[in-house]
Amino acid sequence: MARRHTKEYKAAELAGRRAEFLTKWLYHLAGYRCIATRQKTPFGELDLVMRRRQKILVLEVKYRHRLDNPDAGIPTAHQLKRIRAAILWMSARYPVFSGKSISVRLLQWLGWYHVRQTDIRF
Repeated sequence: MARRHTKEYKAAELAGRRAEFLTKWLYHLAGYRCIATRQKTPFGELDLVMRRRQKILVLEVKYRHRLDNPDAGIPTAHQLKRIRAAILWMSARYPVFSGKSISVRLLQWLGWYHVRQTDIRF
């Protein structure tokens, strides 16, 4: 992992933030409203939490500038466990989650022109 003060780390951080903003904008056009961006929990951070009617969508956004290894952003079993714990923590803490179906989706931006969406099941 790169150090936080290096140019490469800062460039990757900026690209990730842009990918999250673009994802939020695209889902907003699809009728979703943003509940939380970069929501910090005791178990980690959730990139985007969106709501549309009776559905809550938790989005994990990854950006890869090269297309040579698109599977590099797939969450490990440990990361999935962390995401699940963070969602359970939020659903117990915030009433907006009550009575809604919760889905988790991984969005992988492969360059700026191709996005791959994968629904995650626990």
